[in-house]
Amino acid sequence: MRGSAYRLPGLVHRLLLPAVIGFTLAALPGCSSPVERGAEPTAQSDSAELVQEAVDFGDWVLPADGKVLMVKRENPDDVEYNLVVETSPAGLTSMLEGSGYRAEFSETRPMVFQPIAGPPLDTSPRVLRAQDLHVSRVGKSMIRDVYVDERTVDLRIVHIEFRGQ
Repeated sequence: MRGSAYRLPGLVHRLLLPAVIGFTLAALPGCSSPVERGAEPTAQSDSAELVQEAVDFGDWVLPADGKVLMVKRENPDDVEYNLVVETSPAGLTSMLEGSGYRAEFSETRPMVFQPIAGPPLDTSPRVLRAQDLHVSRVGKSMIRDVYVDERTVDLRIVHIEFRGQ
């Protein structure tokens, strides 16, 4: 009887130890969910590839006179893109219409929003904000936030944020 009591903990130890190690590793940050090969969790640039990735995700149409200042992608599991576009008032209208963006804008003073490019919003004479809920062509639901920095009569710096799944 005494010998079997000593063998049982050894058997339990051999069976449970790999399971405990596996669960511990799965709970560590970065180990529980696989990241697509080649996809970095965070990327920031004005590269054509990252711009295309962002506009494809958000079903967004860039204006002909637009200049992309910066794009940022965060977290491939909980996708978020930030896109900053410099354009004219006519380019802004074209971009919103082409993207199917119909939310109403209101004047705001963004307290939390931090732009990834362009001048600080608190130095702008006027900032507008709108938000819509959007389901993309491929069935992904997201929130599309847009801040418009009306910097001058002829210049709009548009901060666009896509948050989705």
